[in-house]
Amino acid sequence: MIKHAPYDERLAGVYDLMYPHIEIDTAATLDLVERLRPAPARVLELGVGTGRIAIPLAERGYEVHGIDGSAAMLEQLARKDPDGRVTTQLADFTAATTGSEHDLVLVVLNTFFSAVTREQQISCLRGVHKQLAPGGRFVIEVFEPAPFHGLTQPTTSVRHLGANAVMLDVVSVDRSHQLMVGVHTILDGGVPETVQHIIRYVFPSELDLLAELCGLKLVDRWGDFTGQPFTAASHRHVSVYAKADEM
Repeated sequence: MIKHAPYDERLAGVYDLMYPHIEIDTAATLDLVERLRPAPARVLELGVGTGRIAIPLAERGYEVHGIDGSAAMLEQLARKDPDGRVTTQLADFTAATTGSEHDLVLVVLNTFFSAVTREQQISCLRGVHKQLAPGGRFVIEVFEPAPFHGLTQPTTSVRHLGANAVMLDVVSVDRSHQLMVGVHTILDGGVPETVQHIIRYVFPSELDLLAELCGLKLVDRWGDFTGQPFTAASHRHVSVYAKADEM
């Protein structure tokens, strides 16, 4: 049976294993945050997940608030953050706000695309604008969708989760709605369990337009967190926005 909750207890339990080589990217993300807004600054992470970014930011002296819609993911974060250095909020980050202003708002690893309608994406960006402190910055990391937009058949790949477990990923694309449907099946010797994950991708120019509609203006765009140029060959982009009326 296919479940439609992408971050239930089963998937949350293996989430950190899904990206085995992400430590280098994590370090570069933390360094970028420090360059943009040194500690002690107020950071809000949307889709905070298991705390890959939020916990080390808190360890570096930042005041960190994280929003996530999955109780299971936040439970994983709490296990890794027993002192409660990261303030968490169980909510839909496309609609909920913290009621406070933050010097930097962050959403990484394509999490913004989990807002599966244009209206949800606009609502999220309006919330970002509302929560940005004067002089604040919004940082977003998402993939460049051009290679996937051209898919006409489902693609299959395998992730190794450990010595005795793998995850089978099947991805298909609805080009007319810019939707990508991923079906993740965990094979670990037990009963196979399948989770469906739907995202709505946008191209960089559309993201800039949506941001402008919400009062945000592009400041910088790179091909990764180290500041490499964003080119036609880039597989993702890291984009930084500010309030338009402050530029």
